Amino acid sequence: MVGIFGIPFIKSKKEKEFELIYRQYYPVVYRQLYYLLASNSSAEDIAQEVFIKLYNSKSSIEHPGAWLSRVAANTALNYIRSEGSRQQRADSIIDDFEAIMSAEDEVCKNEQIQDVRRILAQLPASQRTCLLLKFSGYSYDDISSVTGIPKSSVGQMILRGKKKFMELYSKEGDIYEVL
Repeated sequence: MVGIFGIPFIKSKKEKEFELIYRQYYPVVYRQLYYLLASNSSAEDIAQEVFIKLYNSKSSIEHPGAWLSRVAANTALNYIRSEGSRQQRADSIIDDFEAIMSAEDEVCKNEQIQDVRRILAQLPASQRTCLLLKFSGYSYDDISSVTGIPKSSVGQMILRGKKKFMELYSKEGDIYEVL
């Protein structure tokens, strides 16, 4: 094998042994990790980590297959634990954020509801009743029978109510799309 600048690269005994072990056991270690992690990329990453540990080990290993299997299993379990902890932290942060956001949303919603109620109270009773019934899902027939307003006039009453509501609401400040 030729190294940099054409100078022959001579492998040490340790490097030759490592290469033989790597070629023999990499598929076995990878398969073991893939079954444990159910992820191709995670299995490859941890297999590399396991073989780096083997290469950097100071002592001679009598049974490399058993050693690699044990180290691979321990490394995979540590990875699973750390991923679980990381996921729990992420979930906790998301839950905290959602709680804060939902509290802010709740305050805004309550303020908006109070504004809508205050403005509805300023509308004439017939317009207010027609609007509330329409946006509660009632048909013109139902609104007509409840209010006593002729069915042909219900649509006009709702339009007038919407227009008056929007005028009053725009005077209050921010316009929300309520209707």
